[in-house]
Amino acid sequence: MSRPAIPDLAWWRGDPERWELLEFDGQHTEDGLPMDARWEDRQQVLEALVGDPCQEDGNFARFLLLQETRWHGHSWGVSHSIELAALRVAEERRVEDVWLLWEAVCRSFDTWCGLPHHLLLTAGVSITTEYVKDSDHPQRDNLLEHLGKISQVTDKEVAQTLSQRRRYYGEILDELSGE
Repeated sequence: MSRPAIPDLAWWRGDPERWELLEFDGQHTEDGLPMDARWEDRQQVLEALVGDPCQEDGNFARFLLLQETRWHGHSWGVSHSIELAALRVAEERRVEDVWLLWEAVCRSFDTWCGLPHHLLLTAGVSITTEYVKDSDHPQRDNLLEHLGKISQVTDKEVAQTLSQRRRYYGEILDELSGE
């Protein structure tokens, strides 16, 4: 059974006020299981964003990653949608996004294990480390400690991780769309 179609990317890109239709809507089923009434729509939009990236999608990607982080804090497990959102944010290579990415990675045991930690460093290993050192963010010490543990990674390895994840999802999404 196919999912109902959502508006195309042009519609979502056309007005940020529409994004609220994709906000995390945490609920529980009658059996007490966590659910998000909007996760399927958000997943479809994320798949479209990864399939058709646009330079102007940064704020939209950050919004979607925040919603996915909230969803993954409400439920258990990890779905590929949070990595799609993290990938799009990481591809922006903005050092200040390290905090949003860190929040996603730390959201749960499952996101810690499921999200590539190299995405934290896509702005550059030394640039990110210095940015975090100079920050007064409440998570500064925790992130610095973690960066110290993965500090042997090079910018080239981070770029390879980003490229591999982009290729991986590109192939899957092509397969799903029948290309």
